[in-house]
Amino acid sequence: MKKRTYGMKLDSLIRGIDTTEKDLNFLCSLIESPDEEYNIPDAVEYAHAIVALSRQLNYMISEISENDLTEDEELVMLSKEQLVTLNALTNAVEDAVGRLRLCGISLKQN
Repeated sequence: MKKRTYGMKLDSLIRGIDTTEKDLNFLCSLIESPDEEYNIPDAVEYAHAIVALSRQLNYMISEISENDLTEDEELVMLSKEQLVTLNALTNAVEDAVGRLRLCGISLKQN
């Protein structure tokens, strides 16, 4: 039986990598160059967000970006397992970033 594959727009992958990298860099900059406006009230929630973003970024770069493209090079082909993993990583980021937002740090505004 042939494994089913799914397509993800290459532009979406590139945008996802770029956004995740920017968000991760912003959070890391809060430790490297502290800003009074963005103090870190909960180090555990902050660490969860860093880890979630790092995992998602690593997966997109090391796993997904290595996949085959369609002939027109508009879609990256994903296995069902990759799609499920990417979805789980995305949900983990959304959860961690949501909890971080409750601590007063919003990536959407930054």
